[in-house]
Amino acid sequence: MGLFALTACSEDVYEDAEMQNEEAGSQYQTNSFNNQNSGQYAGYGPGGIGFWGINYISPWDVWFRGETVNGHSNLQPSYFFANGNMEDVTPYDIEVFAYAGLAYFDGDNNGVYEDPKLLQNTGNGFVAQIDNGNYPNLYANNQEVGNLVKTPVQIDVPAYPNPNHSFRYEDRLDHFPLPSPQGQPKYVPNAFDFAGTLTQDELDLLQDYGKIFFYEVNVYDKVTGAFIMSTMMHPYIGTLPTGSNPDPGWVPVTDQIGNQLQGNVPTLGGFDLYYFYSNIGGTQWNIANPFNSNLCDSREVVFDVPMPLHEVQIDPNFKITLGFSATGQTGWVNSALYLNVTGR
Repeated sequence: MGLFALTACSEDVYEDAEMQNEEAGSQYQTNSFNNQNSGQYAGYGPGGIGFWGINYISPWDVWFRGETVNGHSNLQPSYFFANGNMEDVTPYDIEVFAYAGLAYFDGDNNGVYEDPKLLQNTGNGFVAQIDNGNYPNLYANNQEVGNLVKTPVQIDVPAYPNPNHSFRYEDRLDHFPLPSPQGQPKYVPNAFDFAGTLTQDELDLLQDYGKIFFYEVNVYDKVTGAFIMSTMMHPYIGTLPTGSNPDPGWVPVTDQIGNQLQGNVPTLGGFDLYYFYSNIGGTQWNIANPFNSNLCDSREVVFDVPMPLHEVQIDPNFKITLGFSATGQTGWVNSALYLNVTGR
């Protein structure tokens, strides 16, 4: 799923075994959100082949929440943060605020949030009646999706050699990691914290169907603490209508009379909403013949952001990037949204 695939350069991010050993391979293709070049990753070795598809290697696919891949169970989307390493010592500390929302659209903006996989499996896709007043932040402007909620609690990412210069958020069971009694953090014992600003119903729905859409990043000099700059960050999705390689799989999110809906982004304005919908009852791959036979049907919602917010220069030598990282063991199913301060 889109954007350029980034490889983490922090030696600490990949200390855990699951994110090491690229040669382990996976029988899952990349969910690249480019049905004309979706790629695959079948592993190395005799007869093995491996290549990522072009563009957006996103982990958000409503059909594959919590999948088990090659013996790796409880796979949920990950969120990496890194600020330099021993070979790339950055002069800045950053603080991050996340903007989250519902990751998937059910195709009908009727105030009832449904899961197409549940519908296919059980005949009843009902998840929540989100227009009943219990979801005032996630259901707004008569829209089921595209409403962003900001974490009021900042995420501090100090520069290397601070021991907290890189870390990963991921829960074993929850699709979106939130601090809660039922949460089971897989790595650091933290998560995106809304500090009481959302209702319990909203938190429950986000845990099962949420994702991060944007980051607000504030940059400070790590020695003096002086404020340097602030920027919004968003991954590049070249297969959207305003991108360099449009894919017809992205279709407009519309209201019930066919008007395209927009989502509002603080400081940036309103952007058209799209979701990936192939109407094939699930994302499908063919490892033997990946071209024109691998079809994404993820239902993932995105903002069509035409400006380049995936790479922002702090100064001539250092920049902030936002992309995705993935490995051969778990592929796109467990790929991570990766925010990185780097001089490269």
